[in-house]
Parts: sequence; structure tokens; C-alpha cells
Amino acid sequence: MDLLQPLLGGLALLGDPLVWAAVMAGTLFGVISGAMPGMGTTLAYGLVLPFTFVMSPVVGVAFLLSISVGVGYGNSIPAILMGIPGNPAAILTVIDGHTLHKQGDSALALGVSFVAALGGQFFSILMFIMLVVPLMSLAYYFSFPEIFGLYCLGFVALISLAGDNMVKGMMAAALGICIGLVGLDPINMVTRLDFGFREVRSGFEEVAVVIGLLAVSELFRSARQTFQWGDKSSDPSNGRFPPFKRFRKAIPAMGGGTVVGTFVGAIPGAGATPAAMISYQIAQMMSKEPERFGKGSVEGIGANEAAQNASNSGELIPTLGLGIPVTGSMVLLLAALTVQGFVPGPLMVANAPELLYAAVGGLLASTIFLILLGWGMARLMLRAVQLNRQIVIVLALAMTMLGVFAVNTRVMDMGVALVAGGIGYFMLRYGYSTAAAALGVFLGTEFERTLRIGLNMNNNSFIDFFTRPITMMILLTAILLLAWGAMKRAQLRRRLAAASVESGQA
Repeated sequence: MDLLQPLLGGLALLGDPLVWAAVMAGTLFGVISGAMPGMGTTLAYGLVLPFTFVMSPVVGVAFLLSISVGVGYGNSIPAILMGIPGNPAAILTVIDGHTLHKQGDSALALGVSFVAALGGQFFSILMFIMLVVPLMSLAYYFSFPEIFGLYCLGFVALISLAGDNMVKGMMAAALGICIGLVGLDPINMVTRLDFGFREVRSGFEEVAVVIGLLAVSELFRSARQTFQWGDKSSDPSNGRFPPFKRFRKAIPAMGGGTVVGTFVGAIPGAGATPAAMISYQIAQMMSKEPERFGKGSVEGIGANEAAQNASNSGELIPTLGLGIPVTGSMVLLLAALTVQGFVPGPLMVANAPELLYAAVGGLLASTIFLILLGWGMARLMLRAVQLNRQIVIVLALAMTMLGVFAVNTRVMDMGVALVAGGIGYFMLRYGYSTAAAALGVFLGTEFERTLRIGLNMNNNSFIDFFTRPITMMILLTAILLLAWGAMKRAQLRRRLAAASVESGQA
């Protein structure tokens, strides 16, 4: 297939008013869904999937993919303004973006997120067009050992979030991993660590725990503070788009995040969260100011947002090219196509190239739509947090609980989120990283599952992992990044010590 053919076919579809109407509706719904904690692309797809059955396949694909674009951008807005991640991939945006918001730089954080989301989405579409055919064959080589290697890279990123006190950071991560172990054994499906409570035999809902640790804990802490959020965020300049010079240094991180997001998104079992964590870690390693990460770094926001938005295009490579859905949302996309009479597999796009054109057209149209209206949506949210602080806290807590309940419609999940919020509050109070704990919860289950299945595939020998070329390269990369990070941390400590000695002598 000619590389220009998908692009030209996608652009031709943009002349259809029905496609534009579907894209506009999908993008708006996606932004709203992304702003709801716990919603995410999969749940958003599930809510609208029945409507796609009465659409043509082309309009249906464009509609669903525009939702994923909207979610990718929408989850950054509450993450920055309220410290509430719409999904696990937005956890890193909370760390740097919400810190900038509290420092009075809300517009800078939102502006970097806006540019990174659109840039990552747009350039990943071009990469998707160029790589969809060549990368189809690579998906066959990724199995559980290779995915385990990716989660090892994710743990390297987790270590980078440990803060100044590595011991406290790793204790927080260990707590998150232990929470993730509660419930069913991922291999034998035997209940463990339920302590006789029937309600937790299947484990804690990850979304509820993560939202509780990050969002509810922040709301609890804010409720005890006396400052008014409007003291800083009400500055009129905060509603203006920041000048280019303020986020220029984040451009390389956005470029790296786009590349990482597209490639990692194409790997079965990976998705936006590992892509965001890996790109965040790489950006920190390459940054001239690594100490700013976790304390309001525009490079961190740019890398994370570009990666998770670029992963939307990457996920389509094995889904449409091989019929292998790499995430829950892609499973629903294939389900919609199956109902329309398409047979998933390597021949699906070859027999129905209009599906590829619809994917390209839908991604391009939703990106254009966000260019026109995305900043206006962010400014509306910025005005919302300028309300009385007590009102914002109550509304944010209600929205958070609604999002947690919507995942499984279980009241218990709301209780789990509140308890996790209480634990997170005391972690914040005594200097433990709630972000490390939250990522530990998310990574722990998949880390164990891919490790154990990978060991079963290799005669229970971890050494055999290094006989698999791709796994070996990923694991060696994780080790090198870890060593590099330790070296950078040691250099930073030496610089700080030297600076304190010089100031003392002065």
C-alpha cells in the first residue's frame, strides 16, 4: 500500500458532513469523559458502543477514535487544576501540572499540556501512516517476557518519583504493590490476602485506589488549609495562552514523548500508561534540570502528555493491522467492526482499506477540532476553580466519587477511594510519595502476571529472558537508565552540598 494513500483517503473523508458531525460529538464527549475520574477511553467507548451499530463503519470508526483523542486531552485538565487524574497515565501530569497550578502558573501548565497533546496526536498520525505496514510484523515478536521488560522500565520511572528520600519513596511503592496483590492470583485464580472478607476476594478496584491516593488525599489536605485557590489562579494573565519562550524547552521532551508513545502504544498489552512513564523517565534523564521533575517541570508535562496522546495512533497499528486489540478500548473498537460484518485479522485492512482511511480521517478531524476549541475548554475549567474553595472541594469530591462509582457501579469502590484518600493524606503529611504508591498499585498486578507467565514460557528460568533479543534490550535499557538516574542524583547531591558550603562560607 502506498504511504500517501491512507493520508489522501483520510483527507477525502473529511468532505463528508456526517464524519465531521460524528467527530465533533465524539471529541466533546471524550473531553468530558476524560475530565471524569475513572471514566477513561474504555468506559467511554462502552457507553456509546450501541450507537455505532446504526452508523456506517467509516463514521463509526471516526466517531470512536475522536472520543479517544478527546479523552487524551480532557484528562489533563482536572489533573492540572484539581490534582485529579482522569486515568493512570495522567498521574505524572498531576505531579508537575498541579504543582505549577498551586504556584500560580496554571496557564503555563495548561498551555504545555495543550501543545503537547495536539503535537503528540498530530505527529503520531503521520508516524502511524508511515509505520502501520512495516510495524505490523513486529507485533508478533512481543510476548509476555517483552511486556514484562516494559513494566521494568515503568518501575524505573516509579523510582524517579521517589523524591529526595529514596527510602520513603520505595516504601510508598512497596505499599502500592502490596495493595495490588490483594485478590485473585493472576495465574492460578486463587484468592489470596483477602483476610476472610468476601468483598475483596477479587481485589481492590485499581481506579478507586489510585484516585483515592492521589485525588481524595489532595482534597483532604486542601480542606485543612486556609489559602484560597483564587489568590493565584484568579490572576487575569492565567487565562491567556503562555508565550512560546516559557515552554520552548519542553519541545524536545514532546518530540521524544511522541516517538515513545507511538511505538509503545503499538505493543500489545502496553498502552498509554507505560508509554507516559517511559517517556517521562527519558525526558528526566536528558533534561538539563532533572531536579525540576516532580516540582513543576514543563518538560515532564510535555513528555507525558505527548506520549499518552500519541499512543492513540500507536494502538491502531496491531488493532487494525493484525486484528490484535492492545487495550480494552481497542477490543470495543473491534467489537463494533465485528457487528458491522468485518472479520478481525491481518487481512481486514487489506480487504477494507476504508477502515484505515476512517481512522486517519477521524484522528485528523478531532485534532483540528481540538485546535479550535481545546484552549477554550481549558479556560472554562480554569474559571471553575476560581470559585469559592469550599465549593470547589465539595464539587471535586462529588465528581471524583461519581467517577469511581461509574467504573463498576459499586458503593464499596467509593469507600475504598475514601480510605485510600485517608491513607494518602497521612502519606503526604509525613513525606511519602503518593504518586509512587499509585503507580505501584497499577504496575504491580501486570508486573507479576507478565513475569510469571514469562517464566512459565521459559522453563521458570529468568536467565532465559536474556536469550530473547527484544527482552534483553529492554531490560538492559532499564538497567542503564537506572544507573544513569543514580549517577544524576549523586551529581545533584554533590552540587547542592557544594552550594550550601559556599553559602555558609559567604
